[in-house]
Amino acid sequence: MDGERHAAVCAAARKVFETGILAGGSSFAPGLDAWTLPAARELLHRFVENYDGSSDEFLVKLKRQISAASDGALVLAAELLYLNLLPLNAGTVGPERKSEIIGTVLSWTSRETAVPADLAEAASNASIKGGQAFLNYRWAQFAFLIRVTVRLLELPAPERERLLDDPWAFRDLAREALTDHDGKYRARSQLHVLLFLLFPDAYEPIASERHKHLIRDAFADRLAETGGPTGDVDRDLAAVRARLERESGGPVGFYAEPWRSVWHPPEKSRPQRGWLVRGANVQGVNVIPRWLEEGFCSVAWAEAGEIPAGASREEIGSIVDRTYPDAVNESRYAHVLQLSRFLTEMQPGDLVATVDGDTVYVGKITGEAFYDDEDGRDLARRRPVDWNTARPLNRRRLSEAAQARLRDRRTVGDLTRVMAELATEADMPGEVGHEVKAVDETQPLAIPEITKTLADDLLMPLDWLRETAGLLAAKRQLILYGPPGTGKTFLATRLAEALAGPERTDLIQFHPSYGYEDFVEGFRPRPGANGTIGFELVPGPFKRAVEAAEAEPGKPFVLVIDEINRADLAKVFGELYFLLEYRDREIGLQYSPHEKFKLPGNVFVIGTMNTVDRSVALVDAAMRRRFAFRALAPDRPPVDGLLRRWLEREKLPETPALLLEEVNRRLSDPDRAIGPSYLMTRRAATRRGLERVWATEILPLLEDQLYGKVGDVEEQYGLAALLDAPGIGLPREPS
Repeated sequence: MDGERHAAVCAAARKVFETGILAGGSSFAPGLDAWTLPAARELLHRFVENYDGSSDEFLVKLKRQISAASDGALVLAAELLYLNLLPLNAGTVGPERKSEIIGTVLSWTSRETAVPADLAEAASNASIKGGQAFLNYRWAQFAFLIRVTVRLLELPAPERERLLDDPWAFRDLAREALTDHDGKYRARSQLHVLLFLLFPDAYEPIASERHKHLIRDAFADRLAETGGPTGDVDRDLAAVRARLERESGGPVGFYAEPWRSVWHPPEKSRPQRGWLVRGANVQGVNVIPRWLEEGFCSVAWAEAGEIPAGASREEIGSIVDRTYPDAVNESRYAHVLQLSRFLTEMQPGDLVATVDGDTVYVGKITGEAFYDDEDGRDLARRRPVDWNTARPLNRRRLSEAAQARLRDRRTVGDLTRVMAELATEADMPGEVGHEVKAVDETQPLAIPEITKTLADDLLMPLDWLRETAGLLAAKRQLILYGPPGTGKTFLATRLAEALAGPERTDLIQFHPSYGYEDFVEGFRPRPGANGTIGFELVPGPFKRAVEAAEAEPGKPFVLVIDEINRADLAKVFGELYFLLEYRDREIGLQYSPHEKFKLPGNVFVIGTMNTVDRSVALVDAAMRRRFAFRALAPDRPPVDGLLRRWLEREKLPETPALLLEEVNRRLSDPDRAIGPSYLMTRRAATRRGLERVWATEILPLLEDQLYGKVGDVEEQYGLAALLDAPGIGLPREPS
C-alpha cells in the first residue's frame, strides 16, 4: 500500500518540479510563468535574505515578507510549499492544514488560483513521517527550496534537464544550497525527502539522516560482495535494498517488518510517567494557547542555550554552573532537576498536563526533546505533544490529591500518581499504562473490616474494635494510651496487621534520644574510598514506610510507634506535624528542601502512650489535634474484665483476676492501675508462678510508682497482703 502511495506522491512532485524547472510554467496557474529566475530571485530576496527572527507564526511572518510580491513569485512560493508539504503523512501535517497553508499563500495573488484536484489528492494520501523538523523548521526548508530553485534556474536548460536525469549530480547541487543564513544546516530532512520525491528509484523514503546510517550499518553485511560500505550512505542503501529485494523476492520497506526490527530493535520499556509542565507565565507571556495549537510543550532557561536531549544530570549541571554562576545550591539543584526531567526523564508515551487558570489540559508526549530557537529562546526547548483540547478539565472538580499535585509551582513537576485520574477525566483512559494505574493515589483505599474472628481472638468487643478502626481510617493517626499492662502495643500491632497485613506493618519504639534524623531522614557516616568516611542521606523508618506506601496506593500501610511519648515529639516529627494534618499538601524536608514530600493517604500511624510516664493532659495541643486518642483502662471497656475472659477461655482459676481487681481498687488511680497482661500467662495459674510474677514484675512497678508516697509498698500491695482480702485464695499446685 505504501508503495502505491509513494508512487502517486512522487509522480505529483515530479510533475510540479519538471513543469517548473524545465518549462517555467505553473501547475497551479496554467499559462502563468511562475518558475522564472526573476520570480525565484524575488523570493530569495524577500524571504531568504531578509530573515525574520521574530516569534510570530510561520504564516504571519511569511505574509509580512512576501505578500506584496508579484503573482509569479507568490504562485512559485505556493508550489514550493506544496513540494514541502506533499509527502508528509496526516500525523505530521494533516490534509486540511496543508490546504490551509497553500491556500493562504495563493490568496495573496491577484488571480483565482487553486491546487488542482489530482495534486490535492496526492497530498492527502502521503505517508512519510517527517518528524519535528518539518513542523518547526518550515522556514528553513522553504528557504532551501528557494535556493535550490534559484541555482537550477541560473543554469542553461540542457544542464537543468541533465540534472533531473542524474540523481547523484542533482544531490551535489542541492547540498550546496543547504546552508542557512547563520551557517547551520536545518533543512537536511527536506533534502532527503526532495531526493526521494524526484528520484524514488535511487533514494529511500526516509527523512532522517540518522535513520539512513542506522539502516546501512545494520545491513552492512549485504554490502560484502561489493566491497563493504562506500561512505556514501545513499548509494549504500540503494545497494542494500537491491540485495534484500533479491532475497525476499519482493519490495522492501525499511520501516516495515521484518526489516525494521533489524536496525531499530525495540527499546527496553520504561514505566510510563505523568508530568506537569507550566506555561501560563513565561516571561510574562501565556504560551499555552500556542502549545495547544501547534502541538508541543516547552521550557525556557533561555540563557542556557541548547542542551542535547538525553543529557545526564552531570552534563546539565555543568551548563547550569556556567550559565548561572551566582545561583545558590538549592536554586542550582532546582534548575538541574527540572531541565533533567524535561530533556531526559520524559519519554515518548508519557502523559503530560498543563494548567491555565482553573483549566487543565492533558496530552501525550509523542517525541524526543529538541531545540528550535526560530520563535525565540523562551520557546526553543520543546517536546512534541498530542494535546486533547476537546476535553479540558476544571481543576476544582478534581480530587483533592490531584489538586494538591497541580499546586506544584515548579516549571516541570511529577504528576505520575494522579495522572490516571486526569487522563480518564480527559477521555483518554486508553492512553494510561498499567504503571500509572498501579500508583494512582486517587483510587479508593481498600480498608478491610474488623471481623468477629479477630474480636473473639482478642477477647474484646467487636463494636469497640470497629469504632477504633473507624477513627484510625478517618483521622489517619491514633494513640492508644493507658497504664502498663493494658496491652497497648499488642493491640496496636494486631489492629495494624488486621487492617494492612503483616507485610505492610512496621513497628518502631521511641526513646529519649530519638530524633528527627532517626525517624525521617538524616546524614549518616558511611565508608568512602581509600578508607575515608563520608556522609550519606539515609531515610528513616517513616520515610521508608511512605516510599513503600507510594508503591501500592490502594492498600493501607501502618506504622506502629511504641512508647510514642518517651521522645521529644516536636523534635522528632519536625515539619511532619503539618503533613499529619494536611495530607493533600507537599512540603520540602529539612535535609531535602529541593524535593517535595507528601504524606500519602494510605499511611496510618498508631502510637502507644504509657500514662505512667506522661499524662495525656501534658501532651501538646499540636499533637492532640492531629491524633485520635483511645483509652485502655483496666476498669473500663474493653480492658475491664479482659483477664477474667482470658482465664475462662483458657480454663484457668480466677485467682489472678480477683487479685488484679483488688490491687487496682486499693490504688484507686486509673493512670497507675495495673493492666491485665502481666497475669495473662499460664505461669500465673500456679502458686509459684503467681508469686514470681508478683515479686518480679508487679511489685517493682508499684514501688517505682509509689516511691515516697507509701511507706511499705509490699505491706499494702504485696501478694500476701492481697490474699487476705475476702474471697481471694492462692491457686492450687497441680497434682
